Amino acid sequence: MDMHTLHLEHVALLALCTVVTLANSSLYKGVKGIHWFSLYNLSALLGAIAVAFRGHIPDFLSIVVGNLLVAAGYFFFSVSLTAFFEGKKNEYYLQAALLVIAVIAMLQYGWLHNDTPKRLIAYSLVLGCQQAQIAVFLLRQKRAALRVATTSMALILACFCLANIVRIIGVAIRGAPNNYLNAGDFLAWVVIATSSLQCGAIVCYVWMTAAHLREDLEIQASTDPLTGLLNRRAIEVAAEQQILACNRSGSHISAIILDLDDFKQINDTYGHHGGDDTLIAIANSLKIGLRGRDLLARVGGDEFAILLPDTSFEEATQLAKTLQASIQQLTVTHGQLNAAVSVSFGVADLQPPNTWEQLVMCCDKALYEAKRARVGFASHHPAGTSAFDFADAELN
Repeated sequence: MDMHTLHLEHVALLALCTVVTLANSSLYKGVKGIHWFSLYNLSALLGAIAVAFRGHIPDFLSIVVGNLLVAAGYFFFSVSLTAFFEGKKNEYYLQAALLVIAVIAMLQYGWLHNDTPKRLIAYSLVLGCQQAQIAVFLLRQKRAALRVATTSMALILACFCLANIVRIIGVAIRGAPNNYLNAGDFLAWVVIATSSLQCGAIVCYVWMTAAHLREDLEIQASTDPLTGLLNRRAIEVAAEQQILACNRSGSHISAIILDLDDFKQINDTYGHHGGDDTLIAIANSLKIGLRGRDLLARVGGDEFAILLPDTSFEEATQLAKTLQASIQQLTVTHGQLNAAVSVSFGVADLQPPNTWEQLVMCCDKALYEAKRARVGFASHHPAGTSAFDFADAELN
């Protein structure tokens, strides 16, 4: 296999990959770190061009600059992933140190004292460490939506690292010619493996970018933009899953529906921004008071729903008392004005519940009775009777 031809093919492949990554970068401009990944591909491409044109350009450019561009590319790769996953900057400090080592090694064995075997060993060692660090970083990421893509990329980088270890062992045993482009089949196969893995890494990155965007869209589709809570559709889907599980196990499930009293008056008095501040304050108060397994959603303009899996009617009632007491203490500040908050609650329990709609209907009935009687709280018992609690907690 002719090494020069292989490197020209490697250049052509990297050029195509660079076009793909630039298009991906243009398409997903909002993704953090994506431009750094394009710079990684461009740097690798320029390095491959420099190596492929050895003998046609000065050796310093071909040997020293060409190899350093590839090493710099992995530094950009690390920066890209650190930004993408919002990691700490010290994640790529090791990459910077390895790049400095690469500069020293290339100057020593590629320019001052040209020694191809030592240069290849030093170069492979630096690249192998760079690739291993990035692979470890990817394996530490816990985002479920990206796990397959990140694990695949980590495996590819591990294979990159293995290829460099093989090159180190092979050069240490077999040596290498002074002109790298006259190398035999062993180093030629390393180039072929590198080209294939390079394509795999780029495919994984594009895959990871698409998975990241899909995750964001799913979050937006299930989240209320004002409060950051679940929206109506999201809690309906989650509730049906929880209810099926409770039906199978025969365990209790409860729900709470609450809304603001005279919310229109708040908007009229303080404006819509004041109304928004009130909703956000109530959402934050509810989140603090709930348990980890509870689901909270904003299901209407000023209406909130809470699903309480594995929770009896008595436990739901006690939780509602706690939430009510917390909200009664709220004072929403908007500009120079302070607004007191008045909220009505409806609590219901079904054992076992048939559907989320049935549970919500019971809560709505209790909520309506609470508002009609002008008390802050009403509950719907499993037996189907309604009872008013906390008559002393009338909201003014």
